[in-house]
Amino acid sequence: MENTSKALLMAGSVLVAVLIISLLIFGYNQLAEVEQTRSDSEYNDRISEYMRRFEQFNRTLYGSELLSLANLQEDYNESDAREDSGYDEVTITVQIKNAIVDSIYFRQGTTDLSTIVQDKENIEDAISTYEEAKRIYNNRSVKYYSSKSYREIALDFGMYPPSNMTSYNIISEYLERNSTTNQLLEEIQEYTNLTSIYTEFRTGKQFRCTEVEYNSQNGRINRMVFEEI
Repeated sequence: MENTSKALLMAGSVLVAVLIISLLIFGYNQLAEVEQTRSDSEYNDRISEYMRRFEQFNRTLYGSELLSLANLQEDYNESDAREDSGYDEVTITVQIKNAIVDSIYFRQGTTDLSTIVQDKENIEDAISTYEEAKRIYNNRSVKYYSSKSYREIALDFGMYPPSNMTSYNIISEYLERNSTTNQLLEEIQEYTNLTSIYTEFRTGKQFRCTEVEYNSQNGRINRMVFEEI
């Protein structure tokens, strides 16, 4: 009788343990499902926010705004939310109709937005070299001298043209005859050209969104096309 009671107690203990384990597993699965649902909801919210922001660019943009769109495209295409949700990347095509005179950047033709971004980064790198102080220019940058008059440049290099001398004569009789200031004049021209090209693209060019393509399955934007006007 005693052995039977012990056996029943042991069986009961095992049953209780099994029930507890089953409840823990059930609870864990429920929590996991809730967490997954919450995560999926967050991903969908993030995707929806991205799509809302893309929709805001469905209009005519300046070049600077097109570059902002490129940042959005990069953020979205590389986001965990997009990858985990399995949505398509967004591709953006741009047609530049009018080349900028004497520019190797932002050339005429149809290209993807990433190529324009690469041009932007290349021209920024080129411009930055002229904004750094160089010892041969009195520890001052080309950018610094680009805002100075020819007389001010001459004086800064120890030249003293007559007070009534024209800018043209200051260049030809002083600045161009000195190898350092002659080189400085050339670099000022190069710097001015680069900044002019960059400014023209950013504020002088406009691009109209001519096409927006949506995924037929989920309704998300997967392609945009812009054309210079």
